[in-house]
Amino acid sequence: MANNSMQSNDGETVFTPPTHPPPLLDSLKVHHLAETGSLAVDLPSALTDSINELLTLDRAFFAENTDVKRKAFPAAEGTELGYYHVANEKEYLTFRHQITSAAKVSQSLSIASARFWSLVAALLHRVLCDLSISLNIPLGSWDNLLDGCLSMPASRSETTPTLLRLFNYFPGAGFAERHTDTGLLTICIGTAPGLQVWERSDSPPNGNWIDVGSQATILIGKTLHWLSARRLRAGLHRVVPNDQGRQSIVFALRPSLCHPIFDLRPFGEPRTVDMRAVWREIKGSVFSVNATTKIREAQKERLKANGHIIGEKDDWYTSSELRGKDAVHRHETEVGRSGCG
Repeated sequence: MANNSMQSNDGETVFTPPTHPPPLLDSLKVHHLAETGSLAVDLPSALTDSINELLTLDRAFFAENTDVKRKAFPAAEGTELGYYHVANEKEYLTFRHQITSAAKVSQSLSIASARFWSLVAALLHRVLCDLSISLNIPLGSWDNLLDGCLSMPASRSETTPTLLRLFNYFPGAGFAERHTDTGLLTICIGTAPGLQVWERSDSPPNGNWIDVGSQATILIGKTLHWLSARRLRAGLHRVVPNDQGRQSIVFALRPSLCHPIFDLRPFGEPRTVDMRAVWREIKGSVFSVNATTKIREAQKERLKANGHIIGEKDDWYTSSELRGKDAVHRHETEVGRSGCG
């Protein structure tokens, strides 16, 4: 570590403050995350306690009658908010802002979710800093992109694309097709095996599916892959059925859209982009693995009709091609609706 000391006029040694926070991940872990797009991590005790509280409360919530769950957290914005049920597969609850409920279990779950959000967002922010240092990206470059994302928004009008999702996968049935996430970083925490990540190798079949068990796992998303000019690989993953079923907590740190015009110079490109256009393009290049089968298949057909390849190559590389799209890079591009989401 560099010695940031200097002599003052009175001869005393004065230490200048460090230029960035101490690393959370060592260099080997940063390299593994960058190369594979995924990393199993140990969590601090405060976050572990919050997870245990959240799992206890969401277990009680999912035990409620379906009508009660739908009334407490009505579905909205497709699969992006509220309670959603996929027959014979899974059910899940998505938070994008604080929700007040008259039901005791639901209200306790909302409060615990907001508490967890702040803790886990801080963790992912630290990981983002570690990746930034390895790529020589100034840490302040992320400020606008994380505006409103690091704590659960108080109301729907303040939402960003960032979300927290609580899953209940049904025994022997719950799954998610292979995919990469759309945002910056995602963390997945499961109670039993089911989440699998793809780890590449140089020999056929060029990789293997690795079951992470109940280990907390961080995944790089398409937006971060794109911002890093493909230096950071998006984490390909899937969910396979577990005979006993499983619970899972997924927090997806996605880009804030509060500041649409984003400067790419710290990321190596001398121009600005309209982040709303970037986000629309990335979101529009994928299908929802959490929608019903009918909706998933319809989305796949739409993507194929628009020239997208549904497969492993698309999972890894599609979002990076956005760097060649003039409509995304011109800051004069029409800005979408107001707000941060």
